[in-house]
Amino acid sequence: MEAIAPNGRLRRTVLFIAITVLANSFGNLLLALGMKDMPVFGHVAWARYLVDLLASPSLILGAALTGVYTVTQLSLFSWADLSYVVPCTASTYILTTLFSQIFMGEHVLWDRWLGVALISVGVTLVAETPVTTKAQPAEARP
Repeated sequence: MEAIAPNGRLRRTVLFIAITVLANSFGNLLLALGMKDMPVFGHVAWARYLVDLLASPSLILGAALTGVYTVTQLSLFSWADLSYVVPCTASTYILTTLFSQIFMGEHVLWDRWLGVALISVGVTLVAETPVTTKAQPAEARP
């Protein structure tokens, strides 16, 4: 097997960043929605709280998506620079802010939107840089 060409690495990186961002954003949304139905922590018995957590479809799916997010981000670290991956996956904050306004009914203040705009600019700047700045070991293993 041959090593993956740099443009192949870029396509794979874009795909994994998209999966990472979507899994984290939807996972966070589902976790937040699921927790809205939970009693306030500490106001019910620990065992009852745990049963309610494990019985919530939103929380189970949210946790599963958080697992997908973790695996895809870890995979990204195996071939892309940390200083590339983390800023690019910060676009999660953009989607999460939109989701919280649309699905959670939160009133997002203008200064939060300004922060989201700044994050968007940062993500765009970092996305225009190379995925990696150091020599990569052979990517194909027998």
